[in-house]
Amino acid sequence: MNAGIIATRYSTALLELTSENGSGERVYSQVKVILDALGDVPGFSKAVSDPAVSDVSVKVSLAEAALAPSDVEPDLHRFLELLAANGRIGDLRLILQTFVSVYCKSKRIRRGRLVVPEESMLTDSLKKKLSDFVAQDGGWTLDLEVEVDPSLIGGFVFELDDKLLDASVSRQLDLIRRQYAERNRRLV
Repeated sequence: MNAGIIATRYSTALLELTSENGSGERVYSQVKVILDALGDVPGFSKAVSDPAVSDVSVKVSLAEAALAPSDVEPDLHRFLELLAANGRIGDLRLILQTFVSVYCKSKRIRRGRLVVPEESMLTDSLKKKLSDFVAQDGGWTLDLEVEVDPSLIGGFVFELDDKLLDASVSRQLDLIRRQYAERNRRLV
């Protein structure tokens, strides 16, 4: 069966469960933490989906290792047990990514990423302007992920869905460098 169909079915089921129990926001935030760990911690994704480990409770414990053990939402715990019992824990990353997309769509949340060169550049007015920009498009709210990258030198990079606004100094310098190189090639 297609992995996308599987991910959609499981993520939709998790969304319905969390909607019924009112735990959607907590599960959403914990899912984002697990996804970050799956992407950032080397070998974590491989360890969770390792077929050599057949014990369901071990796989669930591995998946929940990114969270504080006492803070795991019961609905998320049961869902992870279901995935492990059905042999779908290997698709965990795709299923959780699909859940985030489905949850955001159902709650009218758009996920954005803001990259700034230093923490001091992240002002409340910048966050408000970005939130207002997103709200103009039909009343959506913004879930903003912030990243610090000193290589930008100044300015910021804002990514929303498939749109990218690169207002960084490093980008402007790169454009000037390319234009200068192009002009010099014509002269020779």
